[in-house]
Amino acid sequence: MVLLVALAACGSSGNKADAPAATTTIASPIPTTPDRSAKKSHAAATKKKHKASSATTTVPKHTGFFSPTTGAGAIVAAAVQSGEQVALPPNVGGGSSTPHGGGGSHSGPTTTVKPFDPGDGIDLSGTPGVTPAQQHAAEQLLRDSIRDLPAFASQSAAYAAGFRTIGDAITGDEHMINWAWAADSNILDSKHPEALVYKIRPGWAPLLEAAMYTLAAGARFSDIPPLFQSPLTQFHVHTNLCFRATSDPLQYVVAGLTDASGNCNGGTFKFPATPMIHAWIVANPCGPFSALEGVGAGQTNNNEPVNCDTAHAGVL
Repeated sequence: MVLLVALAACGSSGNKADAPAATTTIASPIPTTPDRSAKKSHAAATKKKHKASSATTTVPKHTGFFSPTTGAGAIVAAAVQSGEQVALPPNVGGGSSTPHGGGGSHSGPTTTVKPFDPGDGIDLSGTPGVTPAQQHAAEQLLRDSIRDLPAFASQSAAYAAGFRTIGDAITGDEHMINWAWAADSNILDSKHPEALVYKIRPGWAPLLEAAMYTLAAGARFSDIPPLFQSPLTQFHVHTNLCFRATSDPLQYVVAGLTDASGNCNGGTFKFPATPMIHAWIVANPCGPFSALEGVGAGQTNNNEPVNCDTAHAGVL
């Protein structure tokens, strides 16, 4: 019951703020793991035909860039503003604007907004303030997640891979975190997500519904790579969760909330307020990168309104 009250308070709609400096935050209670080699992609070309390769989305941690600014309210359908042009992989970004049956040359991604449907390609076009490069990066991360996360469809498989629950199943959305992967040097790696989210409902088996990707421990919103600083991909933090260790060295569970001074009491502690983002592999009413609604929503950067991308939404 204490845990339920704690997480419910964490997710209240009025609890959005930039991450403050926490006096009880610890750097990391676990040793870091060696860096994994970054994924590589290459393009094969012939004289008659050229194909664009699908770039992976793994990027190094600890890169510093300015923070994004998002518009107020829910994201609405609108044409993508002109910006830098990128070569998009097949079935990504809407394709050509050439009329059916007609001639002409490719003029870049279309701006037709499509509902999110993992079974019908990934097209996240139509969001104001998003460059084609940012759109492509978001689409690629989503495609990678849909492809790779089923390896952890069962919680037993996730457990064998080093994931442990933080004890929030009672909220209806259970998080399992791989603390070793959370401490390594790669981010946005769909083969090694820092956390998994399972839908928990009485009488049903847990359903894997999202990954939760985090930056390096201690990173700030300004460290988000520029390709993910757009209204499509809004990161959030948790500044008021207190954790405790368990008898399992790979597991830490939520034990309550910080006090009025932002401190944890009773032998509990805070992890660094690290920016994170969900990538949903099932349709979500607020879009494929939305934070949890209500319980466990977290806090946004500088009190930015929480994005609800209804243009690319679906029903869970």
